Amino acid sequence: MYEHLLCLPYFQGMSKDDITAILDKVALDFIKYSEGECICHRGDKCDKFFILIQGTLQCIAEAPDASYSLKEDITAPYAIEPYSMFGYTTDYNREYIAKSQCTILAIEKKFLFSEFTRYNIFTINFLNLISNKAQKQEKTIWEKTPATISGRIAQFIALRCEHQQGKKILSIKMERLASILCETRLNISKSLNELQEAGLVELHRKEIIIPSLNKMMEIIE
Repeated sequence: MYEHLLCLPYFQGMSKDDITAILDKVALDFIKYSEGECICHRGDKCDKFFILIQGTLQCIAEAPDASYSLKEDITAPYAIEPYSMFGYTTDYNREYIAKSQCTILAIEKKFLFSEFTRYNIFTINFLNLISNKAQKQEKTIWEKTPATISGRIAQFIALRCEHQQGKKILSIKMERLASILCETRLNISKSLNELQEAGLVELHRKEIIIPSLNKMMEIIE
């Protein structure tokens, strides 16, 4: 378990003795989920520090009007939306479903203050990671819009991902994507077919599969 925790950026710099001292005082809850079980829904209260320590889960984000959704796979070790424990709203932004048998380590939010923040390195790591996410979101507002339609499609997908690598599945109608990007359906269809010919996407009915987002991002101009 130490190895799983120390692999996470929140615990980097802490020693095994530090982790042992914390775990002696903190009540830990190990929860096992079978394939297909929901770990948390969008809108659920985020009052625990959830850490995926074994398995793969599917992260699902949905547009506010439910007109499209984005799925991505996440493997252990991974902390599930720790930033959602604080702020104006403390709800999960996405839905998380076990894609394989998963083991989740759940730590009560109150223990983050009573035990973990006793260690400056944990506090600094936590603040740095949350600040980094906020700064990246601020930076995206000013990013240059790609010149090509293919580049704009890639940027649209990337901006909605939790991670910028790996397989993604965008469920959306062609007309909706065209409307969002202020393009004609014909132009969107043409660009998607070019991406498919290049091996960067797989097109299905109302679904676009991106085998490798980082490879697709290389086309952005």
